[in-house]
Amino acid sequence: MMTPSELRRLALLSITNPAQAARDVMALNLGRETLWLGLALAVVLNTLLHGLSNLAFGPMSMPLPGMPVSAVGYGALMAGGLVLTILAVHRVGRWLGGQGSFGDVMALIVWMQLLLVTVQAVTLVLALTIPILSALLALAANLVALYVFLHFIDQAHRLGSLIHAAGVLVLSILAIAFSLFVLLSLAGGPIPGAPPHV
Repeated sequence: MMTPSELRRLALLSITNPAQAARDVMALNLGRETLWLGLALAVVLNTLLHGLSNLAFGPMSMPLPGMPVSAVGYGALMAGGLVLTILAVHRVGRWLGGQGSFGDVMALIVWMQLLLVTVQAVTLVLALTIPILSALLALAANLVALYVFLHFIDQAHRLGSLIHAAGVLVLSILAIAFSLFVLLSLAGGPIPGAPPHV
């Protein structure tokens, strides 16, 4: 069990030296039960922030049309998205010659999601007080998150190249999009970009 000071050190290291932070997270050798609890915690915290955002700004503040407003719907969407991301990064990485285990990939993605929850909480507070600073922080956080995620993928799969990690990320996004397309087709739901039925 990590102490608060160790968690703060690891969070700072994730920004200043994400490759070393990734190795430190994987070295913890967290069990599957701990990882799933971490994922559940990330989903709950994200859902809580979603609810607070709706209370502060209303449902229209959500950036994506069709985003579930209810806590249950949003939580289910977050959980499904995280699981799909973990599966895609793991399988695509292995397909491209990576060596990462499912546990390594899951540990790094869950850790990154918990970091993003912290940033989102700060962004929400700033949106209520200094909106322009909130927007700048959100933009910077997205850029840093991409940089960190590429290092995490690289370390998880021992690729030895951020270019290869970027390839895994792009193909993972395509795999997730294709999976969602198939699921929506099978469920008979609306397909983004498809013309409406007459």
